[in-house]
Amino acid sequence: MQIPDLLAIYQTKTDEELIELASSSEQLTHEARISLESELSRRGIGIPTLNYLEHADARKEQSQDRKPQTTGAFLAEVVQTYHHNFWLFFKISAPATIISTLAYFAARAEVREIFRPLPRGPAFLVYRFEILKIVLCTYSSYVVSWIAFCFSFAAICTAVQNISAGSDIKARHCFADVSHRVGPFLRLCLLLFFLMLALQGGAVLLSMGVFRFLHRLELQTDHLLISLISYICAGLGFLVLARFALAVPALVLHRYPVGKAMFRSDELTQRKWLILAALLAKSLIGSYVAAMCPFWLVANIDFPIVLPDWFPWLLTAASVVCVTAVEPAMFVGFALLYVKKSQVLSSREVVALQMGSS
Repeated sequence: MQIPDLLAIYQTKTDEELIELASSSEQLTHEARISLESELSRRGIGIPTLNYLEHADARKEQSQDRKPQTTGAFLAEVVQTYHHNFWLFFKISAPATIISTLAYFAARAEVREIFRPLPRGPAFLVYRFEILKIVLCTYSSYVVSWIAFCFSFAAICTAVQNISAGSDIKARHCFADVSHRVGPFLRLCLLLFFLMLALQGGAVLLSMGVFRFLHRLELQTDHLLISLISYICAGLGFLVLARFALAVPALVLHRYPVGKAMFRSDELTQRKWLILAALLAKSLIGSYVAAMCPFWLVANIDFPIVLPDWFPWLLTAASVVCVTAVEPAMFVGFALLYVKKSQVLSSREVVALQMGSS
């Protein structure tokens, strides 16, 4: 029962009934004690026992605030949540991985078809229309893949919210919240996609600046160092983007508009750089290793027979399965972070608002 409902009930009771309730206030909920104290205060009735319990609650909340969950404990909770609901998250993520793979192969086939009759070398730059078609095909596959994984992320958010509430949910039901807000959701997906492009463009400029600085210092830059600097700069771009990842659950779970969802995500991820970095590293590195693992294994095996033509497709299918098994961990982490942080902030806002109105 909410505080306004409790206040209405207490206002109908006599002073003696309120005092009797206050004498056994340790059996009341936190909201009931707030409402009871408000009504007693309005009538000018002071109950030391009730005030003591309220201060004890406040001290307990402040103590919990001073001891926030550590990064290690949170990541352990993410792993535990994912492990206990592995098949649920696997079934939610499988469509996105399959769609992304099909989009990649379709774009690659189209690019090869466009590129086949064109000359090699500098003469290729003359064919601007064909270059534009290649760029559009490539980035179209990126957009399709991005939106597919955003849908998967949104469905995982619904699943995590139900898991946190102790409810059971089927994989096919997790997409229901997204289907009700397709328009705003797609706008948010595209906004995040273009923000990602801008941040990765900034990462390229940053890496070029680092290379120029190293060149001025006359330091040798081998292939390994160039790759390392490029990956670090790209990772920083994705880390900044992760500050806005919680906009997806904000829009889907709590019906925030797109702009407010972005600001809400920025608010909830303040001082969470280590958690965001750990989730990103687990996803980016883990997904790459998972995707390449079947190909690496086969490359190191000397087969005594000629492999059939369909064998590469079997490796691709194995790669899809591996990525599907690894990728959801990041989304589960983002969703769990949003659920936990929004619950804490919402409870504080509600109590402050009701105390102020009383």
